[in-house]
Amino acid sequence: MNKEKEIEKINQCITELVYDKTALRKAYNYYHGIRDADQFKYLETNFGIGVPTSITFTPLMKKHIDVLVGEYLELEPDMQVTCKDDETVSKIQRDKQLKIDSEISQFLQKYLQNAIVDILMNSKEPVNDPFIEKELQRIQLDVENSFESDYEIAAQNILEYIKHNRELDIRNKLREMLTDLLIGGICYYRVKPSGGKDNLVLDVLNPLDTFVDRNPNGFFLNQSRRAVIRR
Repeated sequence: MNKEKEIEKINQCITELVYDKTALRKAYNYYHGIRDADQFKYLETNFGIGVPTSITFTPLMKKHIDVLVGEYLELEPDMQVTCKDDETVSKIQRDKQLKIDSEISQFLQKYLQNAIVDILMNSKEPVNDPFIEKELQRIQLDVENSFESDYEIAAQNILEYIKHNRELDIRNKLREMLTDLLIGGICYYRVKPSGGKDNLVLDVLNPLDTFVDRNPNGFFLNQSRRAVIRR
């Protein structure tokens, strides 16, 4: 009974999400040099005055897209990651503040030790030094501008691994995704564990056969409720 319900849900998803992406299919046909028979049919109509003309199609778009993709990949794009969810951002802000407090504490300890020695050696009264306030502001600014959280460092290390891993073949996968993006303005991919659970698999999906029920409350497609991938 459960199996029948699952099949019913799957069929419902397919019925509600899958549709013929006519405009997108036409764009891919242009890229691959496939002429739309209906679009130029009027040129081949006889009209009773002669033999219908055979129309040949010269793909003009393909070479431009291929050149753009090739030039972008030659630049060796630098992949970066940013943490955006509220919980992680809150932890990053806390770590940053702790780092600022630590740097200020170390500076004040050194200054205090020097001031105490100066007072004891020279019997001078302590004075307010305007340099201290400026130095504290400089320390805070330096930490804010140069701070990197452990979360971002770990994520950046993962990106570096992905970029240089031969099994993932990120360069060719990027080529596929960029080509899809330039042809139809959209690309889909899916990241999943490998069969041995010791690596990642980057699966580039065909936009013509991918249908996502986008979540209006989420920015990313992986936050969607359901999707259909046709193979």
